[in-house]
Amino acid sequence: MIDPQALPTDGQTATLIMSALAFAVSAGASIARQWTDSRLLRITVWVAGWGGVVLGAAVLGWHAATAMASHGLAGTGWMPLEDNFDALAWLGVMIAGCALYVQWRRPVGGLDWFVLPVGIALLVAAAVFGREEPRAYRETAWSVVHRVTAYGGALALTIAGVVGAMYLVANHRLRAKRMIGGTGLGSLERLENVAQTAVTLGWPLFTIGLVTGVIWGIHLGSMDKGHQQEFFEPKILLAVAGWVVFALALHTPINASFRGRKAAVLSLIGLVLMIGTLLAVQFMPAGPR
Repeated sequence: MIDPQALPTDGQTATLIMSALAFAVSAGASIARQWTDSRLLRITVWVAGWGGVVLGAAVLGWHAATAMASHGLAGTGWMPLEDNFDALAWLGVMIAGCALYVQWRRPVGGLDWFVLPVGIALLVAAAVFGREEPRAYRETAWSVVHRVTAYGGALALTIAGVVGAMYLVANHRLRAKRMIGGTGLGSLERLENVAQTAVTLGWPLFTIGLVTGVIWGIHLGSMDKGHQQEFFEPKILLAVAGWVVFALALHTPINASFRGRKAAVLSLIGLVLMIGTLLAVQFMPAGPR
């Protein structure tokens, strides 16, 4: 049972609603830019968006401190996901934060229009259902979110890796002047754009899947000593390595000298690591999956 003292306070709930409102203002300003792309609207998008992330993170820290205090100075017996407030708020802030980060580094038209409302809905749900103990939720919905985002992200990143391999083949043919009959692989520019789009969509999803998987594993370990999370398992090491490689691939447009073949090589390396991760998950199932 949840300790009543660890439930969200009125102040925490109100601050979470303020975070949701900030995300709503950011999304509204982003949509309004389609008609008038003014400097004020651009500033509003980022100030309101990142302000919402800061407020959400502050609430999570505040709630964690309160919950740990209710279990003693060491916080023994408390873990994230003990209540709907904590679990739903974590998901909402992570999803909104990832969308804003992607729009900042590698914009995808309309991404924040669709993703921020999801984050807002999760924050509102956290405020509404924050005092209910998620008995089944802790073991089903969270794990579903983990699997959907992890496998969805892996799918998009796999596409990026495959397209990266296609880019290398097309680039090799172009350099060797073996262009009779066409390459059948599309232009280098088109392949690079497709790979970058796949990384842009897949990396945030995979980030959420990785974070939720680790938290879920820690939670299971706290509930059952037979489910202790091993952070040096092959599947976790491979997943983290793949995440790092694709993070570098996501940021290659910042450095013009690192685009093209080098970015494609990174995507291909990430593909190998991603395949290794999926194999490790299937054939080395020790610990929580």
